[in-house]
Formats: sequence, C-alpha cells, structure tokens
Amino acid sequence: MSKMRVSHQGNVDPGQRLFDDVDTIDVMSLFGALRRRKWMIAAVSLITALLGGLLGTTIDKSYTAETSVLIEPVDNPVLDRQAVARGLTIDEQTIATQIQLLQSRSYLARVMEDLDLYADPEFNPALVPQTDPFDEPPLSWIKQPLEKAAGLLPQEWLMEMGFVGTGAEPLAIDADVARLSRERALNVFAGNLRLFNDGASSLIRIAFQAGDPDKAARIANRIAEIYVNEQLNSKLLATDRTSSFYDERLAELREEVRASAEAVAAFASSIDVVPTEGTTLSQQDLSELNRTLIVARGELAEKQARLRLARDVRASGQDLGAISEVANSPLILRLRDQETELLRRRAEYSALYGPRHPRMLDLEREQAELQAKISAEVDRITRTLENEVQVTASRIADIEARLGTLKSDATLDRAAEVKLAELQRQAASSQQIYEDFLQRSKELRENQTLVQPDVRIVATAKPPTTSSSPGVKLFSAAGLLIGFTVSSLVVVVLDRLDRGVRSAREVERLLGLNTLGMVPLLTQLKRNQKPYQYLMDKPLSAYAEAVRSVYMAIKLSNVDKQPKVVLVTSSLPQEGKTTFAVSLATFAARSHKRVLLIDLDLRHPSVHRELGWQVSAGLVEYMAGDRALEEIIQHDLETGLHFLPIKGQTTNPTDLLDSQRMHQLIDLCRNSYDYIVLDSAPLASVTDTRVAALLAERVVFVLRWGATVASAAEDSVQVLRDVGIEPAGAVITQVDLKKHAQYGYGDLGEYYGQSQRYYVN
Repeated sequence: MSKMRVSHQGNVDPGQRLFDDVDTIDVMSLFGALRRRKWMIAAVSLITALLGGLLGTTIDKSYTAETSVLIEPVDNPVLDRQAVARGLTIDEQTIATQIQLLQSRSYLARVMEDLDLYADPEFNPALVPQTDPFDEPPLSWIKQPLEKAAGLLPQEWLMEMGFVGTGAEPLAIDADVARLSRERALNVFAGNLRLFNDGASSLIRIAFQAGDPDKAARIANRIAEIYVNEQLNSKLLATDRTSSFYDERLAELREEVRASAEAVAAFASSIDVVPTEGTTLSQQDLSELNRTLIVARGELAEKQARLRLARDVRASGQDLGAISEVANSPLILRLRDQETELLRRRAEYSALYGPRHPRMLDLEREQAELQAKISAEVDRITRTLENEVQVTASRIADIEARLGTLKSDATLDRAAEVKLAELQRQAASSQQIYEDFLQRSKELRENQTLVQPDVRIVATAKPPTTSSSPGVKLFSAAGLLIGFTVSSLVVVVLDRLDRGVRSAREVERLLGLNTLGMVPLLTQLKRNQKPYQYLMDKPLSAYAEAVRSVYMAIKLSNVDKQPKVVLVTSSLPQEGKTTFAVSLATFAARSHKRVLLIDLDLRHPSVHRELGWQVSAGLVEYMAGDRALEEIIQHDLETGLHFLPIKGQTTNPTDLLDSQRMHQLIDLCRNSYDYIVLDSAPLASVTDTRVAALLAERVVFVLRWGATVASAAEDSVQVLRDVGIEPAGAVITQVDLKKHAQYGYGDLGEYYGQSQRYYVN
C-alpha cells in the first residue's frame, strides 16, 4: 500500500494528494538506474568473472556416467491371480518410492561394499593425505595456536569436519572414528549420485559422478544391476514363501477332508441313512406310504363316483349301460343278446300272430324273466362296488394310521438330519478348499521359473569422454552472473536511498506543484563566465529556452493582470536560487522590460557578487534612512537591469521585511519598473522568506536536480502554504540532461536531449 499525505493550505486543491513514498516497482525507473551506473556494473561483473575463471582452474575434473532402468511390470496371469510376489504399478507414487529406495543409505552402503569403495580415497576423505595450509610461511605463525585449540575438541568432531590425520590411520583409532569415516564416505558417495525422472514416463535415469570415467560407468552400472537383482530376489523369495505356505496348508486341509468324511459316514450310520440316497429308513417309509395313500384315495374317489352313478341311474330308471361295470359284465352282455333275440322274435310274431297269441305271451314271460336276471346282476354289481368302497376306505384308514406313526418318528429324526446336513456341508467345503489349494499349488510350482523382475536395464553406462565438472567458462559465467546480480542490487539500493528530486512528475507527486521549467546544467562555460552571461551570449541555447519557459509561465499565470513582483526561493542553500533569479531578471531585461532585482537574503546576500559588483550601501542602509533609494539602486550596463543589493547587516531581518517601509518600497518600485525579481533566503534555513513572500505576487520555488532532498522540499512548500501562499510553480536547476534522459521520466528534461538541433549551445 502507498503512504500518502494530503495538504489543504492556501490555494491547494482539497482533492490533491501528495505521495510521501511509493512501494511499487517502476520497471522503467529500475532500468534507468541500471543504465546510469552501467560502467560500475560492468566493472564489478568483469572482476567477478575473472575471479570465477581463476577458481575454475583449481577444480578437479570429474566425469558423469548415466544408465537407465525401466519400471515395467511383467504380465504373469498365474502369479497375478495367486497374488504372490505382486509386481509394481506404474504411477508417480511408485516411481518416487523407487527413487527414494535407490537413494537410501542402506542400499548405497550395499553398493559401496560390493565395489569395495570404502577403501577408495575419492569417497573416503580419511584416506586422502591432507596438507596443512598453515605450514606456508604467511600462515605458519597461527599453526601452533590452532593445534592447541584442536586438541581440546573431541576426536569425533575433528573427524566429522575432515581435520583428522592422514592415510588409513584414523580408521584404526576406535570404532566411533571408523563409523564416522564410513558415514562420511557414504555421504560423499550419495552426493555424487543423481536420479532423474521426467514425470511423463516410468524411466529412471541413474547418473554417477567420479574422477575417473571408467569408475563412473562401473559404479552407475553396478547400482542398476544390484537394483534389478534385488527386485528379482525379492519376488523369488516371496514365491518360495508362498510355495511353502501352500505345502503346509495342503497337509492341514488333507487331514481336515479325511476327518470330515469320517464324521459324515459315522453319523449317517448311526441314524440309518441310506448311503446312496442320503435319507433315513423312516423317511423312505414315510415317502412310500404317502404315495400309497395318494393312490388309495384316488381309487376310493373313483369307486365312490362309480357307486354313486350306479345308484343314480338305477333310481332314475335310465339305461344301465352307462355304467362301465354293467356294460362290461359278460352275463349282462349275454342277457342283452337274449333280449335282442326276444325283441326280434316278438316283432316277427306280432306280424304273424296277435298280441294274445300264446307265442306272444310266452315271449312276454321270457322277456320278464330276462329283465329280472338283468336287475339281479345289476344289484350284484352295485353290492360289489359298495364292498370295494368299504375295503378301500378301510385300507386308507390303515395307511393314515401308519403315517401318523411314521411322522412322529420323522420328527424325532429331524435334529439328526440337520446335524447330518451340517457335517456334509463342512465336508464339502473342506473338500472344495483342498481342491482349490491343490490346483493353485500345482500352478505355482509349474510357473516358478517364469518369475521376472518388474524393472530392467534399458541403457548401460559407457565411460564418458568429456568432463562434466564445471569448467573455466562456466565458473566465469557464474562469476559474471553473480557480479552482475550483486552490483545491480547495490545500484538499485543506492537508487532507492537517493531521495533527491529529479523530475517534474516527482515535483507534482511530492509537492503538488507544476514544473515551470527545467534549467540545464552548464558545462561549457568559459573561464569566469556566469550563467546569466551565457544566457546573453547564447540566446537560442537550451539554458535560455528554460529561463524563457519560466518567464512565460509566470507571465501567463494571470492574463488579465500580469504579475510584476516575483519572489525566488528554495529549501536550502546552494540550490541555484540566486543564479536563477539573476538569469530570470536578465532575460526580462533583454526582453525590453524595465527590471529591478532586489536582494532580500539579509543574512547571506549574493546578488551583487553574482553580477560581479562591489557595493558600499544597500537595502539595510535605505531602510535605516541613511541612504536615498537612488543611491542604492545600481544599474548593470551589461545586462541592462537594475538591482538593489544588500551591504550592511541587521539584527532583526524579519522585522525589517515585515515593516511598513518595506511594503512602501515594493509599491514604489512596482510603479517604476515593469518586472521585479526578489531573491530571498532559503525557507528551511530561516524564517525571513515567510514574511518576504507576502511582498510578492508570485513565488517561484527552486530545486536543484538530484540534490534537493524531497522531505526538505515538502516541508518548505508546506511553510509557504501555512502562511496562505501557494507557489506559482517549481523550477529545477542544474539538470544534467544526459543523466536525466537515462532516468526515462518522459518530461521536458528528457526531450531537451532529443531537441539539440533546435538549440545553439
């Protein structure tokens, strides 16, 4: 967030805000700061590049060999189905886990032991002969104190820091020192190992750095080989463990199957279960009786129906031929044949004889006897049906009685049947589990030879032909980058610490004032030449144009009534206030104006010195009544202006400036001159200017480019506003146009440099 302060004094717009500080970064300003100090940055960068190159020449060469392993799960349906030695999955977590495994200290320790690298001085610093830098003459005087101090430290600490002995001797000191030596060797080995994965594939690149190219390739390949072998061994070990488990479990299951079968057979025998059908004898008898009862009941119903039909037909007098027993009776059939014969004979006799003929009567008698026989036979058949119904009903009752007995027995056997069913289920389950395990065990034995690791080496390391250690060029580039970065940071810090005001935008932002002009720094002055003289000699110069812009800005500030009395002031001394006041008065005089320059800096007057005059009296003498006005006003023939200097001193400058006589003097001069320039004291130094500003119609505030501190300028402008005076604007003096253009402010000062052809400097 930006900090801000708002002033509402004098004629300041109540909505105007003055920013004290801005925390945001202006890229253009940052670039400008770097450009302004480019030679310093270049020098520092060059020095650090040279130092980096020198450091690069002292670095031992190293070589990096690289091998690659691919995580590729092997598809083995049998093993996968058995869930033994399950392979790796391809995902980011698995790859990260495998990389951590390759970087684990236990794994790296196995590799070092396999290659006997603990005895290699490249990895075990304790085996490297150590030279003592303090044996050199410049440092030999501090060797003895350092040795005494080292004797007070534990041996383990010195070993950890690499300050212990030479050769293999430290390893034999004690177990702790040997352990520390191995740990340090392992740290060096781990620091030379690099593992990479691009995140898009399952390929792990193993890179190892060593001082010898053959050694680097051998170690990189061995790391990959041990990794693949351990992955295969772990799967084989898991498979062997699973096979042993299956064998032990099969023996247990076989015994369970045998015991379950024996239990089922013994219990079935105890409850008279038919082995082939799995049911008890009582259940079989009950089933047979149920079937017999159903058949008997069917027969009873059928016989009852025939008996009922016979009775109904006999009672209704219908033809008894509808009854199957009657229709199928041999006797009835013969009687029916005889009846048919009688009917034939009757028809024959009736045609020959009359109804009362003896033969006709014999026929009727025979016919009646025949009907009596048929009726007797029907009665017999009916009685037979009744007997059969009774017999069948008796048999059904007997069967139902037997069923009741068997049902009671079946109820007693039900608990035994439940127990038998449970034993049978247990036996079947044991048998199924046994067969399943037996099948899996056979498949596992047959496929043990198919076990393969889920990783394989896809690229073996070759001895590198070029060094991978940073060379002189890389160190020089790093030094150049470091130097450029550090120097740039220093430049940025210095630029941020620089609180000088340099641009019109800063004036507007900090003071709330418009910039009337930016007066360039004159670097081409002749010997003893003053700026106002340069202005007269070079009326078309950039300096003259800057003074002209200020003059016109003041003149046009009030078109109806152009201001005649202009006061020039600043925050502190040495900001170019008097120089600018003389140049402004000179320009007005050269514009055919009757101009008076009054020096109101009673404590440090300098107008007459700027013009090169020696005076005997001035404003103080006139205010004291010792001299007439005509005696103290001087006319400079070179510039054409009149000026009122200060010679004597006064003990109370403020009272003098605030006196009625002083106001009368200004009024008198206003009537006699076209343009009056008042040169006052700095606002931050004394209080005189607060009173002197009341004498002027316009106040011009002067700032020195890059030298005027922003806080001092803010406080000084606020002093004027506190007494009800709003400055007409600000003038920035001694602007270094070349440096100003490098800041990239985009104001008039920058455009001066682009408009040189319009000026005659």
